[in-house]
Amino acid sequence: MLNVLANSSLEEVRFAVVDTETTGLSGTNDYVLQLGVVISRADGTIEEQYETFVRRNFWKPGRLGAYKVHGITRRDLRRGITPSEMLERLNSYLASTVFVAHNAKFDIAFLNGEASRAKMVISPNGPLDTLKLSRELDPKRKLSHRLKDVTARYNVVVTRPHDALADALGTALVLPHLLREHNITTVEQLATHFGA
Repeated sequence: MLNVLANSSLEEVRFAVVDTETTGLSGTNDYVLQLGVVISRADGTIEEQYETFVRRNFWKPGRLGAYKVHGITRRDLRRGITPSEMLERLNSYLASTVFVAHNAKFDIAFLNGEASRAKMVISPNGPLDTLKLSRELDPKRKLSHRLKDVTARYNVVVTRPHDALADALGTALVLPHLLREHNITTVEQLATHFGA
């Protein structure tokens, strides 16, 4: 079992709920433009929020990806930190938390791509995927499990969709509902849901 869960109760577990905004859909060929991290507890308590843009050296037209979706500009990126600094900050959160994301394999692929280019490693505990948790509650797939639809089902308002911090906060706020609907009350039960 993960070190962050050893000798812990579910109430003691801290979650690093992560979201990225990217230049495209390929974790190996595209880049992270923005990172949002929310540190939360199983009961929904929010302990910390962090967001940053990631400074980039490419300025060719089109390299920012779906601007109409994420709204990130070159000016935003000039205010950002380097990919290595972003990964260092992320690793400081991941050391003592369980990694959570909505469609975790997407975010992990991008973060691993960034780590590979920077010759670094990220070591997420978990992951716990809220997309997977939501789909497991709907085996016949009668519902949409996109983040905007999952948050709406639980009356969680995401004020800026496709903003990394806003989406991470929305995910953090639906996590307690998903844990409750799965009757997850122990760290042992939590661990059985790890995997993207």
